[in-house]
Amino acid sequence: MAYGGVVGLIVALRVLDPQFIAGTGGKWIRPENDYIAYLVAWHYYVIDAWRFPIFDLPAMGYPEGGNVLFNDALPLASILTRVLYRWTGIPLNPFGWWILLTYVLQGAMAARLVCATGVSSIWASIAAAVLAVVNVAFVARMGHIALSSHFLLLWMLAIYVESVRAGRVKAIELTAALAVSLLVNSYLFAMVFAVALVLLLTLAVHRRLLLRDLLHVAGGLALVALLGLVAGYGLLFTNPASMKSEGFGLYSWNLLSLLVPPRGIFGVLAIAPRYGTHGQYEGEAYIGAGALILFLACIAINPARVIDALRRYKVYAAMLVVFAIFAASNRVYAGSTLVVHYGLPQVAIDLANYFRATGRFIWPLSYSLAILPVACLFKWWPRAAAIALAAVAIWVQVEEARGELRYRRTLTTQSYEDLIDAPRIEGWLAQHERLWQFPSWACGGLEGPTRRWASREANRELQLQLSAARVGIPTNSVYTSRVLKDCEKEAEWLTHVQLEPGVFYVLSPVAVRESQTLATLAASDSCVTLDWAVVCSTRWVNSLSKPADPITRGK
Repeated sequence: MAYGGVVGLIVALRVLDPQFIAGTGGKWIRPENDYIAYLVAWHYYVIDAWRFPIFDLPAMGYPEGGNVLFNDALPLASILTRVLYRWTGIPLNPFGWWILLTYVLQGAMAARLVCATGVSSIWASIAAAVLAVVNVAFVARMGHIALSSHFLLLWMLAIYVESVRAGRVKAIELTAALAVSLLVNSYLFAMVFAVALVLLLTLAVHRRLLLRDLLHVAGGLALVALLGLVAGYGLLFTNPASMKSEGFGLYSWNLLSLLVPPRGIFGVLAIAPRYGTHGQYEGEAYIGAGALILFLACIAINPARVIDALRRYKVYAAMLVVFAIFAASNRVYAGSTLVVHYGLPQVAIDLANYFRATGRFIWPLSYSLAILPVACLFKWWPRAAAIALAAVAIWVQVEEARGELRYRRTLTTQSYEDLIDAPRIEGWLAQHERLWQFPSWACGGLEGPTRRWASREANRELQLQLSAARVGIPTNSVYTSRVLKDCEKEAEWLTHVQLEPGVFYVLSPVAVRESQTLATLAASDSCVTLDWAVVCSTRWVNSLSKPADPITRGK
C-alpha cells in the first residue's frame, strides 16, 4: 500500500496547485459551479451551533433549511474542520486537502487490491496505483469533491477479495468502510454497501459464513444505521419525496465508454460517439489505454485461466454485471445507437430516481477491469515479462492522460470572474440579519426558466449564496442536490409583499417585470436596481447604508 500511496502523492503534486490544496488561493479565490455549493454549506456549518441531526443547517435555505449531506459538502471533512475551528478559531477549507488525500488513497487502495489477490510485488503495486490514479473516471471527478473519493470502492473491493480468500469477513474494517463512505457520499455508500452484502452472500454460498461473523456484521450495520440517523439521513423516512430526483435513463452509462477512450486510441475510433443522451458523461468509465493493454493480454494469452477465475469468483462477477445493468438503465446505448429499451413499472423508476445518475454504478466494473489484470499478469507470467509489460502499460497510461492531467492543473489555478461585485454586496449583507431572494434558486431563481447550469447567470446567483454564507446570515435561496424548497409557500409572499426590517431583499428582474406589485416596490426609495437584480432594504430609507455608484435608483 505504501508504494501505491507514494504514486498517488507524486501524481497529486503534479496535478494540484499548492494554493488549491491549502484552500487559500487559485480556484478558491472565486470558485464556480459545484465548488461554490460546497463552500456555502461549509461556511454555514463551521460557524453553526451543534444540533441534531448533526449536519442540519436551518440558516441554509430557510425556512425549510438544508443539510451538509445534500450539498455534497463532504460531511466527514466538514465536521473535522468544524471541531478544529471550535478549538483554534481557524477556518480551514478542507476541500483541497481532501482531493490530495483521494489521490494518495486511490493509489494505496489500488495497490492493496492487487495484494489482496495474493500478488506480492512492488512492481505490481506501482502498476495498479498508476492505472487507478491516472484514470479518466477518477481524474475528471475533481469537480465533484466527495464523489471523487473512489478509493472507497477500491477499499471495499480489497476487503471483499481478502475476506473471500481467508473465508472470514473482516467485520470491523467492513463497518469502518461503510461508516466513512456514509459520511462522504451517498452514491459511494450505496456501492460499498452493495459489495458488503455480496460479500456476505459469497461466504454463505461457500458455506464459510459463521454465525459469530454474521452477528458482528449485523452489529456494525446497526451502528452505521444509527450514524445515518444522527447525520440526517432520517429524512429518507420522514420526507422520502425530497430525496428523490429525476434523471433515470438520462444520466446513464454508455457501453462504448468502458473500453473506448474519449479521444480515440491514439486517434483510432476518435469519431465514435460516446453519449447517446445528454447526460451519459455521468457514466464515464474508460479504464485507460495501459489498463486496456493488460486486460486484452490476459484474455488473449490465458483465456482458460480467465474463465476459471470467473467461475471461482462467480458471485463477484455477477455483482459487476448487476452494477452494469443498473448503470446502463432501461435505455441501453452503444454510442448514439439505442441497443435495448425495456419498460419498467413506475414504482421501479421512482426507486431508481433516488440514485438518478445510475451511470456512476459502472465504476466497480471499470476498476475491476483496470486493476485485476495486473494481478493476472504477475501471477501467470514470468516475472521479467510481467514487469516489462507492466512498464509499457504504465507509460501508455500516463502518456494518454498527460493532457487531461495538465488541464486539471490549470483548473486548480483559475478563479472565476466576480459577477456581483462581492465586496459591495457583502458590505450590504453585513448590515442585515437575513437574505431573501425571490424567487429562490429552486423556484426559478433570478433568471427564471432561461437559467442554464454553469452559465454566467447561474454562477452569479451562486456567488450571491456564497457571499451570504461568508457573512454568516441566513438565506432562503441555496443550490442543493436534493430540493427541499416549498415553492408554493414561497410564492405566497407575492400576495402580501412587505419589507421586514433587517432583511436584505434580492428580486429577480423577470419577477419584477411580471408583477405590478414588485414593479411598484422596485420604484420606491427602498430599492436599488442593479444590472442583474433589484435589491431592497428598509435601512436605505433610514440612510443607514447608502449604495455607491454605478447603480440606478429604482425611482
